[in-house]
Amino acid sequence: MSEEKKEVEELDSALKEGGNRTEDASEQFKDLKMATILTSETNERGIPKVIFIESVEKLLEETENSSVETLIGAFNELHQKFKLLESHKVRTKKAMAVKIPEIERTLQLVDHLIESYEKNEELTTHYSLSEMLYARAKIHTNGVVALWLGAQVMVEYPYDEAKNILTTSLKNAKLRRDICDQDIDHIRDQIITVEVNMARVFNFDVKRRRHLKDTLSTANDQSSALSS
Repeated sequence: MSEEKKEVEELDSALKEGGNRTEDASEQFKDLKMATILTSETNERGIPKVIFIESVEKLLEETENSSVETLIGAFNELHQKFKLLESHKVRTKKAMAVKIPEIERTLQLVDHLIESYEKNEELTTHYSLSEMLYARAKIHTNGVVALWLGAQVMVEYPYDEAKNILTTSLKNAKLRRDICDQDIDHIRDQIITVEVNMARVFNFDVKRRRHLKDTLSTANDQSSALSS
């Protein structure tokens, strides 16, 4: 399974509110009633781009004369979706920040084992018995090393194969970290756009209400003048 596919699946898992649907991130945003109007194209991971509202009045007409409250509600929902995605991406990035140094240290150790094996030397090291307590040990470099592949799963590999596995894992971890960086930047840009749009809609509503109030006030004044 490719890392990009895994990334999409993780995004989907983070966004699901229930059930076992296998949607990508774009499908989650399709759940929004006005998503096709408020968002445009998506990035490679299915994260949409929010349009910038040039004219609130025109947007209201395009959405079949929807109310300001409906627009603000839709943008609020978009905002929540993006914040959820952002938190998921930040967590993944932090996980990669821990994983990458661990893989690098393990890779260095395997290289050291290979070097000792080629020289037909024993490797002397210290290992932890408990906190702040270490013991000295000699390692016989016999050409194989055991790698932890997951919780309670350890597999023995020849040195070369172990090195290839670790090198691939390191490459994939760095790729996922870089993808997270790209997506976090994209998501934060969309959050800013959503917040700006919400402010524009709110200001439009305030100005419209003020205009209606002034119009009614003027009409009442004229009516009073005619009556007198």
